[in-house]
Amino acid sequence: MKTLERLLLVDDDAFTNLFNKIVLEKAKIANDIKVFQDAREALKYLERGTENVDLILLDINMPLMNGWQFLEEHEKLEENKKVHIIMMLSSSISNEDIKRAKDIPAIKKFIRKPLSSETIKEILEIC
Repeated sequence: MKTLERLLLVDDDAFTNLFNKIVLEKAKIANDIKVFQDAREALKYLERGTENVDLILLDINMPLMNGWQFLEEHEKLEENKKVHIIMMLSSSISNEDIKRAKDIPAIKKFIRKPLSSETIKEILEIC
């Protein structure tokens, strides 16, 4: 099974992040998993550009900066600081959110929470 070097979890819910991190660590999907409860902090991390990131799992509904706003700002980053595989990891059941995600080339998949071993396999197939 492929192992990613670094993955970012961006979700404002601490419990969800803890659960997802445990599931991801158990699956050994990445050598390093960074967790951000504030999308602005995740963006600052990427702006510094000190470490390569293979994948972002991004929530939609977050305070201060939601997933859509994060994506808008991410597009403004220098090319070498952008992450080329982003997946929405959301509890949203809105058809509008799903359609919007499909219309954004940076988003490779829309995943409904919670993460499972099956969705992790799907993630790795894309990465």
